[in-house]
Amino acid sequence: AREFSLVTASRSWNMRAQPVACCRFHSAVKELRGSAKRLANGKCLQTFRCFEEAQCSKCGILSLWLADEDDDEDDDMGPRYCACCRGRYIRKVVPPSRASL
Repeated sequence: AREFSLVTASRSWNMRAQPVACCRFHSAVKELRGSAKRLANGKCLQTFRCFEEAQCSKCGILSLWLADEDDDEDDDMGPRYCACCRGRYIRKVVPPSRASL
């Protein structure tokens, strides 16, 4: 799921073709690697948080819980599709910080 989300993100980037890359995919991977290196060497982002509202029980990707107008507040499984695997397995989750409440 992580790899798929990286590939999906990179498809929206305007990248220059790498003349030494064997294909467009590996050219994008090289760009991803460079971006990850710059992020790792950059300043800390204290406000960074993972999505904590929902998780796909099939592939494990985290996401926001997007409520429908007719959404039942108590419903933990709705007609939501995973953006990663396209499965209908999105469930509300209780973040670890709230689990003990």
